[in-house]
Amino acid sequence: MNDRHSPSPLSPQDAPESDLCAVRVDRATTELKHGRAVRLCDDDGNGSAGSLVVAAVEALTATRFGWFAGLGVPMQLLLGGDRRHALGAESLAAGPMRIELPSGATLDDVTRLAAVTPSDEPRTELPQRLRSGARPAPADTPAMLSALQLAKRARLAPALLMVVEQPAIAPAVAAAHLLDVSGADLRQTQGALIPTLRRISDAHVPLAAREDCELALFREENGGAEHLAIIVGQPDLSQPVPVRLHSSCLTGDLLGSLRCDCGDQLRRAVERLAVDGGVLLYLEQEGRSIGLANKLRAYRLQDAGLDTLDADHHLGFAADERDYGAAVAMLRELGISRIRLLTNNPRKIDALAAGGIEVVERLSLHAPVNPHNARYIETKQQRAGHLKED
Repeated sequence: MNDRHSPSPLSPQDAPESDLCAVRVDRATTELKHGRAVRLCDDDGNGSAGSLVVAAVEALTATRFGWFAGLGVPMQLLLGGDRRHALGAESLAAGPMRIELPSGATLDDVTRLAAVTPSDEPRTELPQRLRSGARPAPADTPAMLSALQLAKRARLAPALLMVVEQPAIAPAVAAAHLLDVSGADLRQTQGALIPTLRRISDAHVPLAAREDCELALFREENGGAEHLAIIVGQPDLSQPVPVRLHSSCLTGDLLGSLRCDCGDQLRRAVERLAVDGGVLLYLEQEGRSIGLANKLRAYRLQDAGLDTLDADHHLGFAADERDYGAAVAMLRELGISRIRLLTNNPRKIDALAAGGIEVVERLSLHAPVNPHNARYIETKQQRAGHLKED
């Protein structure tokens, strides 16, 4: 085959820096998912950089934990969100924290402190044998904050085993051939309010509520998240289009879980859009964007007494980790700029407005309350600002 006219591969020297940043971040998230350590550097704002060697706690194996312990320098547990109450460290200010681990700490200790093992107990205080040696402190350096963001980007619990790089461990780190990534790489890939999407495929898919429907799949260029636009009927683009933003919920949408109102809201939204036509954007943001594994962990904590927001805080997450930049990008691609939004969540209205989408009307969308989701719905209304039924 003669390929004289084929374009030559883009060399690393020719690639845009933004592309190289995305490559490093994507590779780093993959390393963390597989339990491998990465080396993370970041600038402290004063011109000096700090380097950490980190690995995601939930993916650690005994062998890899042993590698960290064998470095011979203090290991630290890096935790996101507000974990101080859960760990009995109320003296710390709210925010990410780190715990310097004594030499006797085990992998089981670390996974329990990170809340990534099944447990019915929402409070996980330091074990008695660790209390005298473990020292909690704020995790406030740029490198530590970047490491936590990287774990969230990988849909992992924001809990990392960490050592601060120093000359004594340089040979071992070099021999391990760790992937290098920086906080600047992460900020570069997260900097845009509206992500770049590609329309990958589409097809006519008749639905029970209305047969003339089209599904179009969009993929984010950075991170690879996939979102689905469900175009119900033939919406009139010259008028405000009825739109629903729906974050994925496997348990509610597919299994009909009674713990939330997601499945009922999804089906009711499609039925309402079927009347005059509209668009449902199905966003890959499971569990308010903490991922399915962490959502199931949060369920166990809710069974132990925490509400849905406190359970997420306990795991190290914010009350809501979602953003709606992908929804804005999809609406733009579909040629939609004015909408009537089916939602009870004012944050969605604000996010779309910030992206240049005009919400001319809010349409409430409520689902039946049952004994399993009553507290969940009440929490959303009283603590998360969701609007009650008109």
